[in-house]
Amino acid sequence: MRRNIKLTFSFDGSNFSGWQKQKNKRSVQETIEKALKKITQEKIKIIGCGRTDSGVHAINYVGNFKTSSKIPVDNFKKAINSFLAPEIYVKKVEDVSLSFHSRYDAKRKTYIYLISLSKSPFLKNYAFFYEREIDIKKMTEGKKYILGKHDFSSFMAAGSKVKNTVREIFKLEIKKKLFFLDKSINLIEIEIEGNGFLYKMVRNIVGTLIYVGIGKISSSDVEKIIEAKDRKIAPPTVPSHGLYLKKVSYK
Repeated sequence: MRRNIKLTFSFDGSNFSGWQKQKNKRSVQETIEKALKKITQEKIKIIGCGRTDSGVHAINYVGNFKTSSKIPVDNFKKAINSFLAPEIYVKKVEDVSLSFHSRYDAKRKTYIYLISLSKSPFLKNYAFFYEREIDIKKMTEGKKYILGKHDFSSFMAAGSKVKNTVREIFKLEIKKKLFFLDKSINLIEIEIEGNGFLYKMVRNIVGTLIYVGIGKISSSDVEKIIEAKDRKIAPPTVPSHGLYLKKVSYK
């Protein structure tokens, strides 16, 4: 009897080429599939909740796969973690309906982006170090134009084949925090939740908010950038290593 198993796991993306399996490159997808093959003795294809680029991390990534294995879910968790690379840890294993699809059934996704305002060797792969002073109040003024439903073409990187570029942003929070290992280091944490995101959309939004925060553009310019529907007029994309997939919400 076929089963559909849902995995919730975290991964450090520093040494991966991203989620998606690629020829001659180390990917999260292929690493998990190899571990599952050892356990089930089946050729497994795991479906991911979305594509993540090289260097991007995940706190709660969701995937699902079909199998004929009768191994109980608790044993599955122990087994898969014993075969996985240390950069990946499966937090939860669940039996779900055969119709469940981790990507198409996702209703909301939440991302976090970390900006470090001081240099630290502990954060080189986990936060984007930005030397200039950033005004959070200005960034907060700019965020109001991003909230809601818009055509986000201006924040979509080249290479995407998506036809519908309208997305809805439900929440966008910008906070200043101290790095827990070294309280002398200030971080800016940007948390964004939406019903879906275009290719590199989060990183392009963050890049635009940084430009608002350093005074290169005004907060009202954010509205003009969105209305233009033109990636060429938006500020540069920020690096991938500061980005984390925090949560995927389903029905």
